[in-house]
Amino acid sequence: MGMENEENWMTEYLLNSPGPVLRIEVEGTVFYANKAGKSLLEALNSRIGEKAPDEILKIARRVAVQKKPLRTELKAGEKTYSLIFTPLPACKSAIISGFEITSFKQTEEKLLLRKREHEVLSQISSLSLKVQDFRVLLDQVLPLVAAALDVEYCCVLKLLPDGNFMFETGIGWRPENACRIIKKDSASRAGYTVLSSQPILLEKLDRQNFFRTIGLEDSLSIISGISLLIGSTEKPYGVLTAHSTRKNKFTKEDTLFLNTVAIVLSFTVQRKEVEDALKDKVNFLETLLDTIPAPVFYKDRKGVYQGCNDLFAKMILGSSKEKVAGNTIDELSEAIPLELSEVYKSMDRQLFQKGGSQVYETKVVCSDKIRRDFILNKAVYKSFCGTIEGLIGVMLDITGRKKMEERLQKSEERFRLIAEQTGQLMYDIDLRNGSVEWAGAVTELTGYSNKEIANLNFYDWLEHIHPEDYRRVQQSLKNCWNTGNRFNEEFRFKRKDGSYFYVKNKGVFLRDEEDCICRALGVMVDVTEIKQSSHKLRESEELYRSFLQNFKGISFKLNRNFDLLLLEGALDEITGYTEEEFISGRVKFFDLIVPEDMILLYQIRDKMISSQIFPNSIMEYDYRIRRKDGSVKWVHELIHNVCSTSGENAFIQGYAYDITQRKKVEETLEKAEKIGMREIHHRIKNNLQIVSSLLSLQADKFKDKEIIEAFRESENRVVSMSIIHEELYKSEDSASIDFAAYLRKLTANILHSYRIGNEKIKFVLEVDSTLLGVDTAVPLGIIINELFSNSLKYAFPKGVEGNIRISLFRNELECQKTGEIGASEVRTGEVRTGEVRTGEVRTSEVRIGEVAEKNFPELPSGFTLVYTDNGGRFPEEVEFKNSKTLGLQLVNALVEQINGTIELERGSETKYTIRFEDKR
Repeated sequence: MGMENEENWMTEYLLNSPGPVLRIEVEGTVFYANKAGKSLLEALNSRIGEKAPDEILKIARRVAVQKKPLRTELKAGEKTYSLIFTPLPACKSAIISGFEITSFKQTEEKLLLRKREHEVLSQISSLSLKVQDFRVLLDQVLPLVAAALDVEYCCVLKLLPDGNFMFETGIGWRPENACRIIKKDSASRAGYTVLSSQPILLEKLDRQNFFRTIGLEDSLSIISGISLLIGSTEKPYGVLTAHSTRKNKFTKEDTLFLNTVAIVLSFTVQRKEVEDALKDKVNFLETLLDTIPAPVFYKDRKGVYQGCNDLFAKMILGSSKEKVAGNTIDELSEAIPLELSEVYKSMDRQLFQKGGSQVYETKVVCSDKIRRDFILNKAVYKSFCGTIEGLIGVMLDITGRKKMEERLQKSEERFRLIAEQTGQLMYDIDLRNGSVEWAGAVTELTGYSNKEIANLNFYDWLEHIHPEDYRRVQQSLKNCWNTGNRFNEEFRFKRKDGSYFYVKNKGVFLRDEEDCICRALGVMVDVTEIKQSSHKLRESEELYRSFLQNFKGISFKLNRNFDLLLLEGALDEITGYTEEEFISGRVKFFDLIVPEDMILLYQIRDKMISSQIFPNSIMEYDYRIRRKDGSVKWVHELIHNVCSTSGENAFIQGYAYDITQRKKVEETLEKAEKIGMREIHHRIKNNLQIVSSLLSLQADKFKDKEIIEAFRESENRVVSMSIIHEELYKSEDSASIDFAAYLRKLTANILHSYRIGNEKIKFVLEVDSTLLGVDTAVPLGIIINELFSNSLKYAFPKGVEGNIRISLFRNELECQKTGEIGASEVRTGEVRTGEVRTGEVRTSEVRIGEVAEKNFPELPSGFTLVYTDNGGRFPEEVEFKNSKTLGLQLVNALVEQINGTIELERGSETKYTIRFEDKR
C-alpha cells in the first residue's frame, strides 16, 4: 500500500512540474523525463533510454550511494538550472527535479558588475580628494574606468579656448598622442558631444570617418564606443571617451557609470578652480593683515593661534607668523609671562561663553622685554551654522597715552595757574562722590564767586549744560568713558544770571590703581565769539559748497578787454569742446554764439567796458550757442564787473549754464496750453449749442407765446456765449477774441432768430478790429444780446422804418469822434407787429450812415460801447437801474460784473452808453 501511494505521488509530480524532472536508473540510463527534462537532455546531447550525460550521472550515482539529497547548479547551453537530486532507495534510482534560473543568474551578474562599478566610483572619488594634480588624477582614474567597462581604450579630450581639442591623456592609446591638438573641424563627434551635452554612442558606419579625421592611427580596429561631456554646456571642460575593439553594447547602467565619472571629474575641476580662488583670497587677507598698523591675531576655540600679522609676531612674540600658527599661549610661554597668560586665557573663556566682543586694557611684555599698555579689542567669529569657531583680536598701543596722563597729573597745578591767566576754567571731578574742584577764571566766565562755585557738584555741572546740548554731551562722555578716549565737545553753559555762553570742553577720564575710572580732568574755554564767527563762515561755506555741488554750468573770468583768463566747468557737456581747446585759443567762446544773439552780447560788453552799469551789479540774459556737433543750445548767463579796492573795474567774471530743456519745456507748455484751451473752448461751444438746441426743441412743444418767448430769449443768451467760445477756438490767442467779428455773428444770429422781414429797419455796426478778454467778452455779448433782442421785439411796429446802431471804441482814441467809422449796414428781416414794450414808447428817427456830431469828454484808459435805436421813447416813469423786467436786470448785473458803468439817454432816440476796462 505504501509503494502504491509513493508511485501515485511521483506520477502526479512528474505530470504537473513546470521545471525539468528526470529519473536516472542505477546503471545510468535515463528512465523518464518530462517536457522540460527533455529540453535539458537535448541541451546536453542526450535522450530518454540513453545513458545520462556525465554532468548528471556522476551526481546521481553519488546521491544513490550516499542516500542523501543534493542541490547543485547546471549550465546547459544558454540556460542555467538549479537541480535537486533525490535518492529512491526502493527503486535503486534517483529523481532529478529543478527549475530554470537563467534570468536570476544574469541579474546576479549585473549586480556584481554594478557593485564593481560602485567600488570603482568610490576609488575615483577618493582619488579626486587626495590627488592634487589633475593630470596625475586622470592617469589613475582612466585605467579604473577601462577595467570597469571592460574596454581597451579610454581618454580625455580637453576643449581649448579656440574651439580645438587637446588629447590630454588616455589608456590604451599610443604615448605620442598625449598633448596632440585635434582641430575642431576634425573632432566633429567631440564637438557634438559638447554641444548636445548628451552621451554619444559610436556606430559602425561612422567609425572610420571619426577616427581617421582626428589622426589617431591606432584606433582603426575600434568598432564600439561612447563619449560624454565633462562639465556643462555653459562651462565645458572637455570630453570623456571609452572605446573597444569588440562589439560592446553599452547599457544604461554603463552610461550612468561613465556619466558619474564625468561628473566627479567636473567637480574636481571646479574644486581646483575654487581652491585656487580661495588661495588668492587667503593671500589677499594675509597681505591685508600685514598692512594694518596694529598687532592682529586670531585663534580657535581651543586657544590655538590660526594666524596673525607680522607686527603681532615680531612686536609681541619676537617670532614669525609661521612659528606662531598652530601653537597655544602655553606653548609660547617663553614669550608670554605666566601671570599674563592666565589673564589672557581667562578673558578668552569669558568671551567664548558670552559671545559678542570684548574691550579691555592690559599690560603686555613685548619682544623687546618692555612692558607696554594695550587696549585689546576682541570679537568672536562664527561658522555658517552660527557656531562660534574662534576669536580675532586687535591690539592698540596706549603706552604713550598713559604716560601723557601721568605728565598731566604732574603739571596740574601749573595748568591751573595758566588757566587763571588765560581766561580758562579748569575742573577736577571725583566721580566716586561727585565733588568738583574748580580753578581758573571762574568769576569772569560763570559769574559765580569761588565760594559759590565750590558748592556745585558734578550733577550741578551737568544741569548747567543747555537742554538742547545735554543729550549729545552726555552720550559723548559715555563713549569716552567706555573707550578711554579724551572728550572734546562744544556746548552752551549757563552763567549765574541765566544767560548762556559757548564753551569748548576738553578733558580726560583718569583711572585708579585698580584700573577703574575715578576722575575727570578738563578745561572749559569761552569760544562764543569764535563760535559766532565760525557759524557765519560755515553758512557762507555751505552756500558756496551747495552752489558748486549743484552748479552744472561754466564759470569764466575775463580781463577788462574781455580776453579769456579762466574757463572751467561743464564745457564738454554744454559746448562739445574741451577746456584745452578753449585755453589754447583754437576755439573762442564768442565764435560759438548764434549771430542773431550777438547784438545783445555786444551791447552788454559795451556797457560793461564803459562802466555804464553799477559796480558788482549782476546782469542776466539768455542766448544761443552752436555746439561742436552742430546742435544749438540755449544758455543763461550771469555776468558782473569785479572792482578793486580803489573802485576801478579789476576783471569780469560770470557763469553760464544750459537752459535748453527749460526752453523746450516752456515752448511745449505754451503749445500745450494753447491746444488745451482751444479744445476746452471747442467743447464748451458744442455743449452750449446742444443746450441751445434743447431749448429750441422744448419751445416748440409749448403754445403759450410768453413761454415760447422766454425759451427763445434763453436760447439767444446761450448762443451768444457759444459764439464767444467758437471765436476763441479759432483764435491763435485762447485768452482773447476779435470782438468785431463776434458782434457780426451775434447780431446776424439774433436777426435770424426773430425772422425780420421788414427791410425798412437798418442796422449799423461801428467797431474796429478789437481784441477783448474772454472774461469781458462773454458778459458784454449777453448785454448786447439783451439790448438788441429788446429793440427787435418791441421798438419797431411792422412796416415802420428805423435804425439800430452799435459803436465800440477805445477811450483814449475817441475823445473827439465825428462822422462814420467802420460802419456796416445790415438790412433787417421782418419785425413782429402787435407787440409793444411794456411801459415804453419810442419816437424819432435817424437815417442810416448818419451820426450826430458830438464831443466826448476825456476818459480813462478803457472802452466805450454805445447802443442806440430810434424806436419808441423810453418812458420817464420807468426807473432804469431798478427795472422789474428780467432783461434790464440782467444788463445792469452784467455791467457791474465787468466793473463798468451804464447811462441811459431818453429822447428822440434811446441811447445806452457803457464804459468799461478790459481786464486781461
